[in-house]
Order: sequence, then C-alpha cells, then structure tokens
Amino acid sequence: MQLDQARIAIRERSWSENLDLALHVLRTHGAALAGCALIGMAPAALLNHAALTWAHSGSFAEESRRPTYYFLMILVMIEAPLVTAPITLYLGRALFVAKPRPRELARDFFVCLPQLILLQVILRTILIVPVITWIIPYGLWPYLNEVILLERNPLIRRRGQVSTLKRNALLHHGNSGDFLAQALGAGCLAAMLVAALTWTQDSLLENLLGLHLGLKAETIEVQIAMWLVVLYFTVARFLGYLDQRIRNEGWEVELLLRAERERLVRKIG
Repeated sequence: MQLDQARIAIRERSWSENLDLALHVLRTHGAALAGCALIGMAPAALLNHAALTWAHSGSFAEESRRPTYYFLMILVMIEAPLVTAPITLYLGRALFVAKPRPRELARDFFVCLPQLILLQVILRTILIVPVITWIIPYGLWPYLNEVILLERNPLIRRRGQVSTLKRNALLHHGNSGDFLAQALGAGCLAAMLVAALTWTQDSLLENLLGLHLGLKAETIEVQIAMWLVVLYFTVARFLGYLDQRIRNEGWEVELLLRAERERLVRKIG
C-alpha cells in the first residue's frame, strides 16, 4: 500500500466538486459499491416495509400517505450510518488498495460495530426523533461515521490515544457554519433527487406497463429512491471527510511523510 499514491487525488476540493467527484467514484467502483450497499440496505428496506405494515395494521390507506413518508424518512435517517458502514469501509481501503478484501472489511466492521450502535444508532435516535435536534448529527457532526470506521479511536481515552468523541470534536471544531450550510444544501438536494427518482419510477411503470400503484407499492419506490440517494451522499460525505482532514490537518503532507518513512524503514531493514 503506497500512502503517497492514492487512487483519488488528495487535494482540497469545494463541496460542489466533491458532489461531482462522487458521481465519478460511483461509476468507477459501481459494482463493488452496489454490493456493499445491498449488504446493509436490503435488510433495512425489508425491516422498514415490515414496520410500515405493522404501523398501518396491515393496510396502507391512501389518506395516510404523508405520515407514512415521514415515518419512512425518520427510519432511513436513523439506519443510514449502520447501513452505509460497509460502503465507507470499502472507500477507505479502495483509496490506497486496488481490490479491498471482503474479509478485512467484515473484520473492520465488527470491530467498529459497538461504537456505531452506541454513538450513531442510539444517540442518533435520541437526537432525530424530537425533530428539533435532528440537525446535530448531520449539520454539526457530519463525519462522525468516518471517524468511527476509519480512524478507530477507543471509546474511552487511553494513554497516547484520544477518544472517539474527542477526535470527533477536534475534526469538526470551528466549522459549524459551513457544515450547517452544507447540511441544509444536501437536505434540499436529497429531497429533490428522491422526488425525481420516485416520479421517474412511477412514470415508467405507468407508461410502459400500465400499472397504477397504491400507497403500499409507492413506499417501495420511495425506499429505492431514498437508498440510492443515501448511497450517493455517503460517497460525497467520504470525499468531504478527506477534504476536511486536508484543510484542517494537512493530511496530504502527512501521507507523503509516512510513505517516505516506510521507504526508509524498508531500505534500512
């Protein structure tokens, strides 16, 4: 693994540039990312459908369309960090390795799973359900998932190591305004993409197959659209995390120095 030969150029980029680059990453790593996405998204989609069915006592009434979509959106927001963890782990390794090994990705996932459940699923549920505080995990801590999955700090501070929450605070310090603006922009863009993808599916089914779907089938369309958008923004968020480390910590210089140190160690050894 050559730390100074990343497969994505390590340099500063704007938010809009990262959104554009995310499309190129999806095109280049499409098959692998689709596989990583299905590992988490397929079970989550089935669970959400079962939850919606239970919430409506087995029937989806037309007048309950709006509450149903809100409920589904909250479920996806809570599940997203855990569901997209394999994608982030893959991207972290694919940055330096041509073909990341599934066994290594699985091992990393299970190592990080306790912190993911505690800091992302449980804490995110507490913050998102009241609605008022939903912006905290998205606007103030956008890269907490990357900190947990890629940096793997201990939950409680140890000698010579900072804790995950301390590292998260250091990474996000002083940029709350920018993160908040990006979160609002991403939220608006995500809503438009979900609507466009849902309407596209609905139009194709009606015009090509003559199908007129009820609410139960529409929720499947909405879920497909939501998870596709989540996949896209997971890649964009990973690129934003790289950019944040470059801007705040000079990460590209650190990679060059670490790569040179490894070469010197190999020569001496």
